[in-house]
Amino acid sequence: MAWTKRLTQLNDLLGEIEPIPESIVKYVQATGLKPQMIRFQGTALDIWNSVISEADKNNKVNDLVSVILEKYPDNPYLISALNTKEINYTLSPDIDEISDWKAIEKDTLEKITMGNNTLLPISFLEKGIMASQSVAKVEINMAGVKDVGTGFLFKIENDNDIFFMTNFHVINHKSQFENTRIIFNYEEDINGDSKASKSFGIDEKGPWYKSPVKDLDVSIFKLRCIDSELEKFGVLTLKEIPIQKNDFVNIIQHPAGQMKQISLYHNIVTNINDRVIQYLTDTLQGSSGSPVFNSNWDVVALHHSGGRRKPTEPNLPSGFKSRNEGIQINKILEFFNENQ
Repeated sequence: MAWTKRLTQLNDLLGEIEPIPESIVKYVQATGLKPQMIRFQGTALDIWNSVISEADKNNKVNDLVSVILEKYPDNPYLISALNTKEINYTLSPDIDEISDWKAIEKDTLEKITMGNNTLLPISFLEKGIMASQSVAKVEINMAGVKDVGTGFLFKIENDNDIFFMTNFHVINHKSQFENTRIIFNYEEDINGDSKASKSFGIDEKGPWYKSPVKDLDVSIFKLRCIDSELEKFGVLTLKEIPIQKNDFVNIIQHPAGQMKQISLYHNIVTNINDRVIQYLTDTLQGSSGSPVFNSNWDVVALHHSGGRRKPTEPNLPSGFKSRNEGIQINKILEFFNENQ
């Protein structure tokens, strides 16, 4: 069999959402696969690898995904796995290769388990909707493979010039420009219907500010349209903003290239230095380039990588699925202002 990007991403996903080896056999039986053909040895990832291989041999990968969707009907990564086209949403660099993840400390564990007051004014919701309008899906079509990520429109405080920001590991070469679409309003309305989306290309003749993955992992450019046309989608005004350990954060994103979603629950800053912030949140595969907001809907970071809990780390309460990292917006602003 040809072990495609789609199957690799599916293997990683299933190993994360169903990590207990004993629970896998029920999905095998429900899919109509023969358990005796599966190698039930090793880690959950190893077993899922064998399951997917057998499903692929029998043209039952979509059947397998559909069975698991019955338990996780809203999982965007499972929905994406049903797409026959190759969609690469695992662009993010390995967090362990690019950063030093610091252990979660006792005061953070206490904060997420002791029932802190999380009441917010109702205007929080309205401000969040306004902020979400600037967030767009990044779609790059290269050689039959569709790479997907997230990004957002922004301007600097006291400057009306509008730019678009995503990660450098999403847009890192000018050859990608002509094959990239930036898609706004790719989301559902209150009735669950798709909104009318609008896409723009990258201005190949415009400025391009970039910093490599192990530095700021940022790519900033102009879109191919006039700024007044972009303003109707909302533009985030960036400014230097303080962020502290144990603050709560919210992330608006296009996970797995699916419609726009928001991660509101279980998000807390665990560690911080002058370059990055690290936080717990729901899994964000494929959300590279998403804005990370504080509770006032100020952008505090550019999300760029995530990873699973290490065996040496403490077990977390239900819902706290992964460790994630973003580049501090203050450092990006400093870089942007110095290079303009």
